[in-house]
Amino acid sequence: MPSGKRARQQRQAAAQAPPPVRSKGGAGAGARQASPKVLAAAGGVIVLVVVAIVLAVVLGKSSGGTSNGLGDSLTLKLQSGTPAVGNSSNSTMQNATDVAKMFKGIPQDHFVLGSPSAPVTMTEFIDLQCPDCQNFETTELQPLIDKFVRTRKLKIRMEPWSILDRTADVTDSDRGQKATIAAAAQNKAFQFAELLYWNQGTEETGWMIDGVISQLAAGVDGLKPAQLISDANSPATAALVRQVDATATSLSQKFPPTANSGFNGTPGIFLSKGNGPLVLFQDVAGVPNLASLESAIAALAK
Repeated sequence: MPSGKRARQQRQAAAQAPPPVRSKGGAGAGARQASPKVLAAAGGVIVLVVVAIVLAVVLGKSSGGTSNGLGDSLTLKLQSGTPAVGNSSNSTMQNATDVAKMFKGIPQDHFVLGSPSAPVTMTEFIDLQCPDCQNFETTELQPLIDKFVRTRKLKIRMEPWSILDRTADVTDSDRGQKATIAAAAQNKAFQFAELLYWNQGTEETGWMIDGVISQLAAGVDGLKPAQLISDANSPATAALVRQVDATATSLSQKFPPTANSGFNGTPGIFLSKGNGPLVLFQDVAGVPNLASLESAIAALAK
């Protein structure tokens, strides 16, 4: 994959979307925490408040109809002229062919990447407009795949979460979540999310428009964009959105979030032995330390 410096230059040159920005606030450089609509942290967190807020978010999402300020509602639409089947070689998106190579030959079943019998599972909660998630996915995911997934020591479970849509007229997280869940129905969620992160726009600008989603779908080998759009708007996807929220709520009870600890935002990384109970990898917001993460995975894989 391209270097971090080159990747930044590519994203800045991309016409489809402006470059990502640094996270706002948080505990240290680049810290990414959940928005107030999902997590509450003010000198300590009352879990019941967190649960109530998450339920309000879920109910709010089910109403649909919100616009992202650019004329694209929560209902996704296919851009006219989009190819019937994705092809990375003909894609207008940055790094489409590199993303295709990154996942080539690795089994994928909906939200799980890697061998089902891998001794270690890494569960990642990601928001598709989160800059810290973009950093993690474009700098740390490939080393983990090459070292552990391809050697059948690790499987990765993706939980596409939406927590960063702070205003009613911006729905980038919601739209990205729906599109990624729909890509999972074709066993292409990891390729779609990775390509999105390499072409991620500036947070809270309404950049995740129908044209961008259509171009992303067209850049994933074998992905059918029309099916993705149809699946994204389906009741099944709405049910999976609620399921992700319910899982996150349960984990926030087990690992109560505060300003600088617990399950407090994205990327949220959990490790487990096989399909056993999830254990929070790091108790601090922001991008995980790759060396520490690799060490933890290797210890569990023994």
